[in-house]
Amino acid sequence: MTAAPTLARLGLAASGWLALLATALPAASPARVAAVTVFLLVCPGLAAVLALRPTAPGRGMPRYAALEAPLLALTLGLALATLVAVGLFLGGAFTTTRALVALAAVTSVLALLPRRHGARERGAEVQPGGGDGGRGGP
Repeated sequence: MTAAPTLARLGLAASGWLALLATALPAASPARVAAVTVFLLVCPGLAAVLALRPTAPGRGMPRYAALEAPLLALTLGLALATLVAVGLFLGGAFTTTRALVALAAVTSVLALLPRRHGARERGAEVQPGGGDGGRGGP
């Protein structure tokens, strides 16, 4: 792996812990609000997208493929934040700090997972016909 993607993944893994440090700032501080908001909306979902699909869209991909990854990252980030918040609420242990620690840990683990090579190429080898061995029928 080259240095640029490695540094990007390390930065993504550190983003949650930086957002947690930002909570030490005064409550209405714009820097605190910006750091925590950007982390919650972008970083957990981006780490999940990178862990699940590490290759970028190549040439010849449809135009909408450029919007797919950011939208998927936003959606997954909101879903992870919701799951963590609901879990902590149901456990009676919700605090902002605990939620940020949980999301920072999930983001770090997902960002530092080893990359899967050739995941898209293997999917193209699936045989048409539903995998029933050509037997047909119910």
